[in-house]
Amino acid sequence: MSGSKPNLYGWNRDELRELIERHAAPSFHAGQIYRWLYARRRFDVTGWTNLALPLRSKIAAETRIDPGRLADRAQADDGTVKFQVRLAGGGDVECVRMLQTGRTTLCISSQVGCALDCDFCLTGKMGFVRNLFPGEIVGQVALMLEDSGPDTDRFNIVFMGMGEPLHNYDAVMAAVRLLVDPEGFGLSRRRITISTAGLVPAIEQLAREALRPRLAVSLNATTDEVRSRLMPINRKYDIARLIEACSSFARTTGDGFTFEYVLLEGINDSPQDLQRLAVLLRGLPAKLNLIPFNAVPGQLDYRAPSRERVTAFRDGLLDRQVRTSIRWSRGANARAACGQLALPR
Repeated sequence: MSGSKPNLYGWNRDELRELIERHAAPSFHAGQIYRWLYARRRFDVTGWTNLALPLRSKIAAETRIDPGRLADRAQADDGTVKFQVRLAGGGDVECVRMLQTGRTTLCISSQVGCALDCDFCLTGKMGFVRNLFPGEIVGQVALMLEDSGPDTDRFNIVFMGMGEPLHNYDAVMAAVRLLVDPEGFGLSRRRITISTAGLVPAIEQLAREALRPRLAVSLNATTDEVRSRLMPINRKYDIARLIEACSSFARTTGDGFTFEYVLLEGINDSPQDLQRLAVLLRGLPAKLNLIPFNAVPGQLDYRAPSRERVTAFRDGLLDRQVRTSIRWSRGANARAACGQLALPR
C-alpha cells in the first residue's frame, strides 16, 4: 500500500508548501521538510524533530519518502564503485562513484535506457524504457553519499550515466535546482555537468536558464557521414548545426563548454580527423576530452586505439592550440566506465 502514496522525495518548496497548507499548518514547515529531505537526507519522518508530532503523523500516514535503494554494488580495482539503484517508480538504473586524489565524482543517470541508440554505447542497446523523476535523479546522489560515509563533503556530479539528460529536460533541471540550492544539497552549479549527445533545441533552451550547470557535448566524429553512423541524432542536427548551437550557448551565457570525443580505432582517429577536429574547434571557448573507447567484448564491435596513438592524437591537437586532455578509463573491470552502463530489460 505504501507504494500508492505520493512520494515526497523530489518535491520542491512550492509543492511541499501546498502539502503543509492542506493541513492548515504554518507554511515555514515546508522549508523545514525541504532541509530534512535534501540537506540532511533524513528519510524517516519520525526524526523530523522540529515538526509537531501530529503533523509528522499526518505526513507519515499520507505520503512516503523513497529516494530508491541500493540493490547491488561492484567495486573496480581503481576504487570506482558502480551501484545498481532500484527506483521508487519501478525499474533500475546504474550510477557510479569515482574516487581520485582529493576529488569524488558521482556519475548519475537520467533515464532507464536511452532512445538515441549511439552505436558505441551499451546503454543505447537497451532502448528507451522511461524518464526518471527528479527525486529518482537526486536519490542516486543521496544513496551514493550515504554509502561513502560522512567524509564526502566535496564532490562533483556528472549527468553521464544512463540516458540522454536533455531528453528528460524538465526533470533534470528540477533535480539540478535541488542540487544547487543552499538549503538542498548545496552544490555550486559549476560542480555539475550535463553531457548531451547533441539535442540542439535543448542546448538552446539551457542557454536561457538563469541557473545552469556546465555543458559537455559528445562530438565523436569530424564528418557527418561518420557521426551519423555512430550517433543517429546527427541525421537531425548535423555537426555544423551542433557547433553553432554550442557557440551560441557560449555567447549567450559567457560560459565555456566541453566537447567529448570517444576514440575508436580506425573510425575517428586518423591524421585527417585530427586536422578536421582542430579546424572545427578553432576559436571556440571549448576544451576537448579524449575518451579511449571502453570495450564490451562480444557486445560492441569497436576497439580503442593504442595508448601511444591516443597520446599522439592529444599531442597533435595541443600543437594546434586545442585545449585537450585524455580521460583515461576508470572502473572498466566493474563495467562502470563511460559507455558501459546497461541492465537487462
